[in-house]
Amino acid sequence: MKSNRSLFLILAVGLLNSCDPRPVPVPQPDPTSIDLIIDHRFGAQRLQLGDVQYNTLNNAIGVDVLDYYLGKPSFQKPDGSWVSSSSYFLVKARSDQPDTLRITDIPVGAYTRLRFTLGVDSADNHADPALWPNEHGLSLMNGGLMHWGWNAGYIFFKLEGRYRNTASQNRGYSYHIGRDDLLSTISSPTLDIQHQEGKSTAIRINMSIDRLFNEPHAHLISDSSFFTHSTLGDAVAPILHENMQGMFEFPQ
Repeated sequence: MKSNRSLFLILAVGLLNSCDPRPVPVPQPDPTSIDLIIDHRFGAQRLQLGDVQYNTLNNAIGVDVLDYYLGKPSFQKPDGSWVSSSSYFLVKARSDQPDTLRITDIPVGAYTRLRFTLGVDSADNHADPALWPNEHGLSLMNGGLMHWGWNAGYIFFKLEGRYRNTASQNRGYSYHIGRDDLLSTISSPTLDIQHQEGKSTAIRINMSIDRLFNEPHAHLISDSSFFTHSTLGDAVAPILHENMQGMFEFPQ
């Protein structure tokens, strides 16, 4: 009798499994993508958010917030023509790992250079942010804190933290760079990019925050230069904008 009951249970379980309406998962192919892997650094170290621990040419500083827009990555073909993505990525730097930006709208092929904007181009900068779908980088859902309602445009680059002043006191600094004339275009040197069907092609990028303070202008954070919202006539924003051009490296 016990054996019959066991056989009945086995048959019942098998019958239930055969009637399971849930679809069997179908293995999906790997995405065809180009992945930009961005490592945020201060000199030779990976950037750690928080304490005042880094030395610029003029200050000891810490970084609490590093947010920025990387826009419309474009790739140069061997014949010199360019293929552009329509993507905008809102990057929020973290301490624990690099950030990976996945681009899926570039045709397969060989490419020799990469360029992108640090910021938002004029047409998109002044479009209504409420019109973007929620998942888009420029939507109010994603980028609400990166949009100036009063200034009808986006903050391209936001860096906030603390610095040690001449009296060894920790004070805050806040740099918000935006405005059409402060849009930056970053271009790589020659690269060997083989973008293949069904594969993710990785391009590594180092972003070095120390260069924002050191090259080509040695920027001193002080009581008169700890803040900018990029208003016209502001002396700090143009200096930082020039320094931003050299923050990116493309290790092979």
